[in-house]
Amino acid sequence: MLVAFPIALWVMAFIFDMLGVVRDSIGLWSAGFDCVIAGCITAVLAALPGAIDWLTIVPPRSSAKSRGLLHGSLNVLALILFSYAAARQGPSSEPDKIVLFVMAVGVVVLGISGWLGGTLVYRNQIGVDHRYAGAGTFKMRSLQSWSRPVCNQSELGDGQMLLASVDGERVVVGRCSDGFFAFSDHCTHKGGPLSDGALVDCIVQCPWHGSQFDVKTGRVVSGPAEEKIDTYKIEVRNAEVYILPPVKKEVQPKKAA
Repeated sequence: MLVAFPIALWVMAFIFDMLGVVRDSIGLWSAGFDCVIAGCITAVLAALPGAIDWLTIVPPRSSAKSRGLLHGSLNVLALILFSYAAARQGPSSEPDKIVLFVMAVGVVVLGISGWLGGTLVYRNQIGVDHRYAGAGTFKMRSLQSWSRPVCNQSELGDGQMLLASVDGERVVVGRCSDGFFAFSDHCTHKGGPLSDGALVDCIVQCPWHGSQFDVKTGRVVSGPAEEKIDTYKIEVRNAEVYILPPVKKEVQPKKAA
């Protein structure tokens, strides 16, 4: 909710200062200065949940991770520019050409950053609460080792998934008509979180760009993804579901010429 405030306040500050110069109005200059200060305060407040989302929600090795970093960096730059403009202008004083130029650059930076923020929400769906039939509450577990059970059979119904973090890997356990299956949370297209998608008839769909994968084999059912996802073997012991650790491929030594 807070992201709209710095955008509106900083843009209005630039408009007030420009009108103030044209009309030689102290009241407009003062309004512009107040908008700059309020925009800086709300920008800092809006940055806190954004940083938390980037650190905890955005999937690693994804397009959203790099896009979010650029988005945050541009926001910091805009904050620096408008803070400089406020410090140079002062309340009720006429903004000089340097202040107006800095604010103009800040508005451009803010526009680019806002476009990236919209892309994160509408394309990468960061911060969007996905609800679909039978999904239930999002489940996530952190396991100390592969020897620990990830869940009980009764916890997941048909079409439901659970995200497990094991030994630095994000593995999704899903249940479909053919039983339990485990696969990588990392979509091979742009790194979207498959655990946040939909599982229907043993086909999981990425929430970002719609790529579909067969959770039994990892093969691509529908693009834009071209590479299959990693799958993991599952064992059920005493109604507890276990993910078997991936088999490390042995590197064959090169033969001497």
